[in-house]
Amino acid sequence: MEVDFQAQIERDLGAGPSHELLSALNIIGWDCKNPIHLSRCDFGLSNDNYKLSTIGKDPLFLKVFGPLAGNINSDELHLQKCNFGPEVIKRFDWGRLEEWLAGRTMQREDCENIEVLSAFAAQLAHMHKETMRNHNDLNFTNILICEEEKVEIQFLDFEYVGKLDPPSDIANFFCEWMYDCASQRWFEPDVNQFPTQNQVRFFIEQYLQVSDPNSAGVNSFIDEVRLRIPKVHKYWINWAKEGFSGQDNYEKYARNRQSLLDVNLL
Repeated sequence: MEVDFQAQIERDLGAGPSHELLSALNIIGWDCKNPIHLSRCDFGLSNDNYKLSTIGKDPLFLKVFGPLAGNINSDELHLQKCNFGPEVIKRFDWGRLEEWLAGRTMQREDCENIEVLSAFAAQLAHMHKETMRNHNDLNFTNILICEEEKVEIQFLDFEYVGKLDPPSDIANFFCEWMYDCASQRWFEPDVNQFPTQNQVRFFIEQYLQVSDPNSAGVNSFIDEVRLRIPKVHKYWINWAKEGFSGQDNYEKYARNRQSLLDVNLL
């Protein structure tokens, strides 16, 4: 949905942020006398995300921080310096202007595509090796798929980046298979969508780059992922309770996630 650019920004953020954004666009060569289109993206739960476009310029991505985000995570800066994710054009106290990356966000049905899963596992292993950091929020809206000559994966939203613990990142990703972020009932998990044993094993084989599915390394890694699943649940339960207290959908999310603590998913 396209809306009037300046009116939307001023209504949501006030005149100050609107002025800051226009100034930043002018500096990078946008002629703000031309119409600028602000289209809200249909992904992201705790931030507001927009696509900016105008005549003769590549589009840009605008992230408006929610209550739990901001420019305070040094690990996020580390990943960006290692050239992971979109280039950050301008940082504001209230948000961030970034390059727009071509592609589409991952969907649950992509989990059935071994080419996508292989590319994802390889990119995750590459990020872990190069940055020595976890992403920690690998839900489908933070995974960008580009399908031109071959499948390529990029990760988005590094707000929760932290110390390296690969089984935790993968446990989080597997848990996200149960959630439909595009649904109005995004807070309800479907345990039937959790990956099968074969899918778990395949993904970890691809991540570890081993040819023997019965190797001790694969089995040991699966055990570590299994141990991380309750910790992942507790992290997001606390995230919802502490960051969105009193908001009905987030309270439902926390309660539903609490119920998963007693479910043997893997």
